[in-house]
Amino acid sequence: MRRLVAACAISLAAGASWANDLPVFSTEVEMVRLDVSVTRDGQPVKGLTAADFEIRDNGVAQEVELVGGEDKTVDTVLALDTSSSLAGLPLGRLKAAAHAFVDVLHPQDAFSLLTFSDRIQAKVTPGDRRERAHEVIEATQARLSTALYDAAFAALSLADSARGRPLVLVFSDGQDVGSWVRPERVLRLAKESDLVVYAVVTRLEGSEVDFLRELATVTGGEVWSAEHQELKDILLRAIEEFRTRYTLRYALSGPAHDGWHKIEVGIKHAPATVRARKGYWHR
Repeated sequence: MRRLVAACAISLAAGASWANDLPVFSTEVEMVRLDVSVTRDGQPVKGLTAADFEIRDNGVAQEVELVGGEDKTVDTVLALDTSSSLAGLPLGRLKAAAHAFVDVLHPQDAFSLLTFSDRIQAKVTPGDRRERAHEVIEATQARLSTALYDAAFAALSLADSARGRPLVLVFSDGQDVGSWVRPERVLRLAKESDLVVYAVVTRLEGSEVDFLRELATVTGGEVWSAEHQELKDILLRAIEEFRTRYTLRYALSGPAHDGWHKIEVGIKHAPATVRARKGYWHR
């Protein structure tokens, strides 16, 4: 089902149709898993234990444990806006940032690269060598408009928690033109997935920026603004920040009723900024 949805999403710009059904985060939840960011004054809070966290699932307190070791492998989908507004020096800076991003990935991490303009293309898949990723990045050219909503839908569909902790990182510097998918559908898919969305934007206003902020919020992610010359630093900061997040899991205590389960995550004893996904679907 995931592969079908991903293939349909990537062909949207060509006018393909897709199934109305979307994947659900979990049909029978036994263990709930969360990636949680904990910061204080903009810096990651390190050294926390499971006992430092308070988690409520539909208002019921849960017993949590930390996940580490091999389970911290990352499955990253990097979605890059390559529309005509990037032509020239900005595209060169985006390429340099993407090259640097690939270089800091761990050997065991999975990586996919998706570019979008008036069309959406899955250029690199997890089975490709990293050298292939560098070749594709260097050959990328700027063209036409920005199908942001379609690209976000495709990127979310490509992420797969079976390969590691799923992170979707979207860069965009333009207004959406010509998307088939409505933003509400992308947000629904985000709520029904177990991934985290980070976004990097080069402007601070507009419906597309609002959309990316909401997409990040519902998944427990974050949005950064950056000038083109700052893209390398911001992309590297994003993957580093993701690696500092705490991965928690718990066996659900309390009623496991069908429908939306609201999750509340907090830290005991000390003030901190906590980011985590808002909930999940159970049925």
